[in-house]
Amino acid sequence: MVRAGTWVTVSNKSLDQLESRVTQVVQLVSSLQTENKVLEEEVEKLRKNVEEVKKDNSTKNQLIQQFKNDRLRIRSRVERIAAKVVALEEFS
Repeated sequence: MVRAGTWVTVSNKSLDQLESRVTQVVQLVSSLQTENKVLEEEVEKLRKNVEEVKKDNSTKNQLIQQFKNDRLRIRSRVERIAAKVVALEEFS
């Protein structure tokens, strides 16, 4: 048979343990919320950075294409000039 005083002591002990666990959980949740906020800010920062890099890459790709086109145009002109020089040499 359990005496009333013993049951209250056990109950208080259990409540103290429960309160301690709840306090730990609250602290953990608070810590995780803070960490989550920091991570969300970092994700947003990285998203903006990715967008900037995409724009920069697009600009660079356009420049590369322009340089390739210029190179082909210059090569074509040099080949025409070389052909004229060869024709002049044959004529001489």
